[in-house]
Amino acid sequence: MARAAVLLLLFLPVGVPAQSAGTWQRRGLELHLKNRFSEAIPAFREAVRLDSTLWTSHLFLGICFYRTNQFAAGLESLRQADRLAPASGQGRDEVDYWLGATRIALKQPIAGLKDLERLLARSPAHVDALQLATETYAALSSSLWNEVAERQLETAPGWEIHGRVMESEGNAADALDAYRRSIALESERPGPRLAIGRILLAQGKAEEALTTLREELAVAPRDAETQFYAGLAAIQLGRYAEAAASLEPAARWAGKLPEAPLALAQVYLALREPAKAAQAARQAVAVAPSSVAAHEVLLTALTQSEDSQGLALERFRWEQQQGK
Repeated sequence: MARAAVLLLLFLPVGVPAQSAGTWQRRGLELHLKNRFSEAIPAFREAVRLDSTLWTSHLFLGICFYRTNQFAAGLESLRQADRLAPASGQGRDEVDYWLGATRIALKQPIAGLKDLERLLARSPAHVDALQLATETYAALSSSLWNEVAERQLETAPGWEIHGRVMESEGNAADALDAYRRSIALESERPGPRLAIGRILLAQGKAEEALTTLREELAVAPRDAETQFYAGLAAIQLGRYAEAAASLEPAARWAGKLPEAPLALAQVYLALREPAKAAQAARQAVAVAPSSVAAHEVLLTALTQSEDSQGLALERFRWEQQQGK
């Protein structure tokens, strides 16, 4: 028996027919989820050998090739996935993202950016695609950037990405202009108003920032990052009750926005609500146990709420933290 066949048999779950493409796909997914990409490749290969229409196996095979730096092989698998996958629906974003990433890895930035922009036109809030597209644009030489600008820029996603590049280079004026052009082309697109609000806030234009962030919330009312920056703008304006209303939902996403519960705790202190401040500060401490700021705010809140037991526990926790 050929060595490859022996290796494939090792992956086969006991008691399941060897001819099942679905079995090989499930095995490949199990290995993929454990980041065992090299081991997952034979399983996905066997799945597509048995059923060449299984586009999900082509997709994950391409991802595994990418993860093991086999970009040319990955591109071939991803092209198969692109050809077989539905034009929309679950999994389509992943196909476009990994096609774009693989082409960029193969030094085909223009083709890769086309895949990413197609994805962003459909899913504007796809963070990984935005980041990769921004990094790719920023890495292009000025002559290549001119070519990209001519071919890609006159779209809402294109202008937003251009704005992110300008912002990353510290060019706030051109970034603001690019974000506004993106809005002009697609007024209901979420994202650019958040970026504008963030820049205006950094410039000390809190009132203008808050107005823009409210407009963003009208488009994306549940976006935690927008709520967070709206809360910061309200703090700068001294509108603490309004700040609390924005920061409360943002703090629920402390894993993504670790600064949100700390800001909320400080707002509650300003509102003379120490019990609520202590609750928010405890959340800030849970997210960042070594944060001096979170520790100090929690001590202040516990002192003001006359929680002597909580105060003693936090001081003990801090001593233990410092001793690590």
